[in-house]
Amino acid sequence: MLKHDLRNGRVFEPERTLPVEGEYDVLVVGGGIAGFAAGVAAARAGCKTLIVEQLSMLGGLVTAGLVNIPLDFVCGIGADMFKRLTAVNGLWHRNSDPEKHKLILDRMVLESGCDVLFVTSVVDAIVCGDEIRGVVIENKSGRRAILAKRIIDCSGDADAAFHAGCEVMVGRPGDGIAQACSLEFRLGGVDWDAYNNSELKAKDPKWIDIIEKARAEGDSTWQIENHLNWITHVPGRPEHCGQDEVSICMAHSRNCRPADARDLTRMYLEGREQADQLWKFIQKYIPGFAKSWLVDTGCLLGVRETRRVVGEYIIQGMDIASWAHFDDVVAISRHGYDLHNPDGVGNIKWIKEEIDGKTCYVICHPGSGSASSWDPPGGKEAYTDCKGRKGTDMQFPQHIYYDIPYRALLPVKMDNLLVAGRCLSADFMAQSGCRLIMCCLTMGESAGTAAAMSLAKKVRPRDLDVKELQRQLVANGVDLGQNLR
Repeated sequence: MLKHDLRNGRVFEPERTLPVEGEYDVLVVGGGIAGFAAGVAAARAGCKTLIVEQLSMLGGLVTAGLVNIPLDFVCGIGADMFKRLTAVNGLWHRNSDPEKHKLILDRMVLESGCDVLFVTSVVDAIVCGDEIRGVVIENKSGRRAILAKRIIDCSGDADAAFHAGCEVMVGRPGDGIAQACSLEFRLGGVDWDAYNNSELKAKDPKWIDIIEKARAEGDSTWQIENHLNWITHVPGRPEHCGQDEVSICMAHSRNCRPADARDLTRMYLEGREQADQLWKFIQKYIPGFAKSWLVDTGCLLGVRETRRVVGEYIIQGMDIASWAHFDDVVAISRHGYDLHNPDGVGNIKWIKEEIDGKTCYVICHPGSGSASSWDPPGGKEAYTDCKGRKGTDMQFPQHIYYDIPYRALLPVKMDNLLVAGRCLSADFMAQSGCRLIMCCLTMGESAGTAAAMSLAKKVRPRDLDVKELQRQLVANGVDLGQNLR
């Protein structure tokens, strides 16, 4: 037992020697969907690899967070995952079964030869000069160190990079407030056919009008959100008999600081209260839900962004609006802005930019403007494309997708460290678009492949031949837009 010194209201820890838990070629911090893919990619390439995850499962929001809607391009390890989910009746269109998803991810990681350590938090980094040599972990076994030749930060919060002293961006410029956070919930006993065939679904699919009607009747649901964000069907359940199960994203906490443990606690408590209130609203107002019940809420809060690493390139909001392409592409996405309002209800699918001396409210494609539930001054008529053109003069590319450059996965001034997932190098508005599940998965696969190749070539990740990396990714089935360019 270590003896602590308590003086003047502060606790001083004695010096300690940490046992080394293990030494690896590649250490992946975080076992969410990006970390899962990074670990599998590195292990398949022959590296001794470990994924450290703070929860008791892989997948992060996909599994623990009940975000069962894996959107964006499906390729590489993601295509393998989809094939396996389909084989166990765990995938319906783009809706997955979180429980079956856990098992599929477990199997894929173990089959790859990747090691996993659950219920373990990374609490510090071991840095020598410009290199991160390992991390400090804490779990039931105590406080220990893990050493590695390459580290990939897929924690979502950039934990390893932050502890290593990397420069990070946090939240909205000016005040650091993050996007609204959501606690997902599932409802059972749903008459899915009755809902799909209802007048509400046909005329008010986002529930905007029905929420306003409830507001007029004294219901306070509108204070939580002014529209339905999404509803998904959970596969592998009874169908067409009034017993379907659905996942719903509608709960929102605002003015969030998700890197603060006290505020995280506030949001979990708030989210469960909101889920109870929303379920009762849905049961009362939404066709097909009269006999529904609350199954559960996610055990992982839907945090959309916290720390974002400052990389060799910072993806800009206008990169998405212009559907930018880069020579060092390692992943692609078709998802536009999707900012869940930090301050109030609604979501924002546009950015404010100065174009030719004029203030413009830029959208990525025509559908993104109509989908926004928080319009700029002037309403939807104020929207422009990336050149400042309005209305019928707006122009968008034939193939709508943009690139994630390799440089956005490389933190500045820190060697042998890569990042992948929602903590990539992107500004506040750009990150709102490129944080979807399948894009994060491909980023993870690219980072894992790059880590393995850099070890084989005996070069720093930032010195890797990107063309060679791209050829390997394409050979592994990764979609870099090669059939669209």
